[in-house]
Amino acid sequence: MKRNFFWIFGSMALIVASVTTFTWADDFVDVFRAGQQAEDSGSVDQALTYYSDAVKMAPQSARAWAKRGEAYLKKGEPRSAIKDLTHAIKLDPAYAPAFVRLGFAYNAVNEYARAVEALDAAIRLEPTSSEALNTRGFAFNGLNDYDRAIKDFDGAIALNSSDARYYNNRGFALNGKNRFEQAIQDFNKAIELDASNAMVYNNRGVALMRLKKFDLALDDFNKTIEMNSRFASAYHNRGMAFSGKGRHEKAIEEFSKVIEMNPNSPVLYKDRGTAYARLGEYELAKKDFEKSIEFDKRFAPGYSALGLLMATAKDDRIRNPVLAKKFAEKAVSLGDATAPELTRNLAEVLKGIHEDAAAILTLRKAIAMDPSNREFLELLQEWDKASPAAVSSRVHQTRVRVFMNLW
Repeated sequence: MKRNFFWIFGSMALIVASVTTFTWADDFVDVFRAGQQAEDSGSVDQALTYYSDAVKMAPQSARAWAKRGEAYLKKGEPRSAIKDLTHAIKLDPAYAPAFVRLGFAYNAVNEYARAVEALDAAIRLEPTSSEALNTRGFAFNGLNDYDRAIKDFDGAIALNSSDARYYNNRGFALNGKNRFEQAIQDFNKAIELDASNAMVYNNRGVALMRLKKFDLALDDFNKTIEMNSRFASAYHNRGMAFSGKGRHEKAIEEFSKVIEMNPNSPVLYKDRGTAYARLGEYELAKKDFEKSIEFDKRFAPGYSALGLLMATAKDDRIRNPVLAKKFAEKAVSLGDATAPELTRNLAEVLKGIHEDAAAILTLRKAIAMDPSNREFLELLQEWDKASPAAVSSRVHQTRVRVFMNLW
């Protein structure tokens, strides 16, 4: 998943003032300070030039290597940052800020396990660093280890309760745990502390959407887009909210907008295909699901959606019980972070092809994976209460639910 990068850099960065190029300075301290001044002013390229000169003048200076690594992060070149920060740590294994920045750089390239390793070292060296805890919590979010993420964000907030980023990031983890009301409280606090970050409104909208408060969610997604018209996830989520309200044509418009911004995303094609299916446009739905798999042969939600379509479509040209089961089982076998959702979808496929007993057993497996998921519990209650005839009738109705990939 392309995750939106959490608003995390904040106070960790040693942000830096503009200065004209020193043509005369050959003293390391002067050059290093010139780099800091350039960085403070936002002249990242100029800062990189100074820090590169500083590294040449004092190649054993861990600070010079670390500062150049930080500048690479600001320029959006995390791989270069990783190289410099790793070298800084070799020069000074007790330099905690370099470990924090290295963790941030690994987060930027989605290498979350390596980020955790770097941040474990940072926290051992500096246990009261709220920034290290926040950055490690971000990495745990990336690993879908929300319990440990929440623990780290709790620690960061205990050390510094005035940083809006920490509440935003904890809210994200609470969303991952289906604790949406608590997540909304954190997002509200983040907005109270700093109302200028569009991502917080987007994330709060996701929590509201999961509570089926679609109109409030739409307000937040609209606010996000008003603040940042290129915030692709907000258009995506707005499409999901429209679909939740049954406005599937409007949802398709939103998904199509985001596909223009990100034309190679399997998630977007899968979600647009789901909206087409809800409109009964089964051929278009099938085409989008197949497109999502074409982009990523291991994209489990694409196989799952295609299987569900073939099990429930009211079109004999699309319905195919054998392939439906095959695709749904393949999705589960790929086993990614959405495993409970994929298992639930397999249960719905089994129900759709009239393997009722297996469907209920499979749904119970999904609930065992995610016991707090209200949608799963409601579905099981529905199936338990329904007569076989009622179930057969209902299974062909499209269930209005929020899509799997929410942020």
